[in-house]
Amino acid sequence: MCSYILAIAFSILLSAVYAFQNASDIYVKFLMFERSFPQGVWEALLFSAGVLLMWVFSIFASLEGRAKYRAMIKERDQKIAGLEEEKKSMLSAFNNLVPASAHSFEPTPESPPDDSKTAPGTASEDKGTVSD
Repeated sequence: MCSYILAIAFSILLSAVYAFQNASDIYVKFLMFERSFPQGVWEALLFSAGVLLMWVFSIFASLEGRAKYRAMIKERDQKIAGLEEEKKSMLSAFNNLVPASAHSFEPTPESPPDDSKTAPGTASEDKGTVSD
């Protein structure tokens, strides 16, 4: 911002020097406007009007650029929201497909204990004995 102000101050200074060095009068007719001005003053006014006009155009260009970027951000936010919703639905579908026993490593209470998993060489109490 400081460099912008310095540039404007420098251009005003140059315009003032130019206006003092070119003091001869010229007759200006524009649309319905007719007037006699010193040449330097007229050119400094035209220069200032051009600067002002270009500044206004740059503001409109900036607003147009902002609108374009806002639309892009809005589109990407909608895409992100859609992808997050898809992720949630996929995770819930995955959780519904995985059986509940796969999540826990404890035996279920409905299944009886398996005696066939005894160590080899050891006998169970009721095997190999004859009762009277």
